[in-house]
Amino acid sequence: MKEKVYVTNGNILYIYNILKKYTDVEHPLKVSEIIEFIKKEYGEDISSKTIRRDFKVLEAKFGLAIENSNNKYYMDCEETDFDSSEIRALVDMVNYSRFVDEDFSKQLTNKLICLLNENDKKSFNGYDKYMKNVKTINKEVFYTIQTVSEAILNKKYIQFDYYKYNLKKELEFRKSFLVFPVTILCDVGQYYLIVANENKELLYFRLDRIRNINLKEGRTISIEKKQLDDYIDSSVGMFGGKLETVKAIINNNLLDCVIDTFGRDIGISKNDSETFLLETRINLEGFKNWSLRHLQNVKVIYPQKLKNEIVDILERSIKKYK
Repeated sequence: MKEKVYVTNGNILYIYNILKKYTDVEHPLKVSEIIEFIKKEYGEDISSKTIRRDFKVLEAKFGLAIENSNNKYYMDCEETDFDSSEIRALVDMVNYSRFVDEDFSKQLTNKLICLLNENDKKSFNGYDKYMKNVKTINKEVFYTIQTVSEAILNKKYIQFDYYKYNLKKELEFRKSFLVFPVTILCDVGQYYLIVANENKELLYFRLDRIRNINLKEGRTISIEKKQLDDYIDSSVGMFGGKLETVKAIINNNLLDCVIDTFGRDIGISKNDSETFLLETRINLEGFKNWSLRHLQNVKVIYPQKLKNEIVDILERSIKKYK
């Protein structure tokens, strides 16, 4: 026997859904318009008396704010719901993140846009992204994140296969690892996993290069917060190592790039009208690679060993081109 559906029990949900879906401060509805929407979407007739009564129930029992503007009503969800600009920022982050594969980017984008009401969804008409083909082809990334998070919470080891690209532009297996996960962080648009080995040495891996991850039991490894902080602070482009003092003269047009890369806890002072002096403690390998990328605008002046390395690289590069 088919169970009878008591449609009147759904009245308050019909009203809530219409307010949620179609109203905001710029798009209030008359009671008569709410009645029309309910008739159109749910095929039910509801009286204006019922709607006004249920407004009070939604406010008193559910803590919702039903606002009245010249006898037009809207539900004020400013403190709990995303607005279109916030959703746009999240959608852009998903679509321009290299560690999220193309198919999953589309799924997440649709889920985020569905959080908006019908009025705000219109702002995404014609939305498109403009990005080089650099997104990962590894579809296991979010499963990896979930597994790593579980391992960190329960202090378990993880075992996984690590992949890198070959000349065919395919991810190719390189090596398997059994390590103790410490934390996940984002750097320059990529997700990284920081782990500890049995000697308490910290290492990093790209999350989108990890496959076939599994949880394993093992002896808990305790990493001091200072060790982790120093490792992260000393990493440039995820080149880790000990902190050493570096000084460099840099063109003013790189000031934003310097602060974005190294943070605000660095020493900066005017050198002349076109350059500034940077002094900070950083990992030398990472800073060397960064300075070579900005060779025309950066001159390392300390330490001498770093200067010598850069000179040697440049001399060997000149020979290659000759």
